[in-house]
Amino acid sequence: MLNGQLLLTFAATAIVINVVPGPSALFIVGRALAVGRPAAIAAATGNTVGVLVQGLLAVIGLGSLVAQSDAVFHALKTVGAVYLVSMGAKTVRDRRASAVTSESGSPASGRREEARRGFVVGLTNPKMVVFFTASLPQFVDRSRGHTTIQMLVLLAIYGVFSIIADASYGFAGGSLRHWTATAPRRIERLVGLGGACVIGVGITLAFAQGIG
Repeated sequence: MLNGQLLLTFAATAIVINVVPGPSALFIVGRALAVGRPAAIAAATGNTVGVLVQGLLAVIGLGSLVAQSDAVFHALKTVGAVYLVSMGAKTVRDRRASAVTSESGSPASGRREEARRGFVVGLTNPKMVVFFTASLPQFVDRSRGHTTIQMLVLLAIYGVFSIIADASYGFAGGSLRHWTATAPRRIERLVGLGGACVIGVGITLAFAQGIG
């Protein structure tokens, strides 16, 4: 059903977008430094699910509304930015308490909360709406029919690369936190750095333009 050349081109594009550090990667690394590896991987999973929901909206046509309406685009961007800045500020404020929390003791409820946070971040990233709306149709071979199914397959492929890349960033950030676990003062600074990263992502998102 899919054009092999277009499929390979899309796969290469998806790999580059996911591997090159961007807002999602910084957010996940920030959460890894703040709350540890398991919770960060949960946040990575939630982020990917949120992004895929955006992709589904693009496939059914709602993504075009966001891409074409400045008001909707900026409203979504503002919500995401405010959410990230407030989350980062809370992390910085609570860095001492976070520093003494054992990574291995992260409860399932905490991981669910991180997954929810990641989902909100992925869902409110307007640049991904624009990306999916603008790019998915470019990799569809209309002569083969079933264009909606083709886009859904492409979206699933993007999701696979996304969760691999995001989880890798969470694993790397969690390893750094684990490495410093014997030095509470050091990990407290890392938690603060993680919160600052999340704040930085929010500010970057607030001023972001176009696709990137």
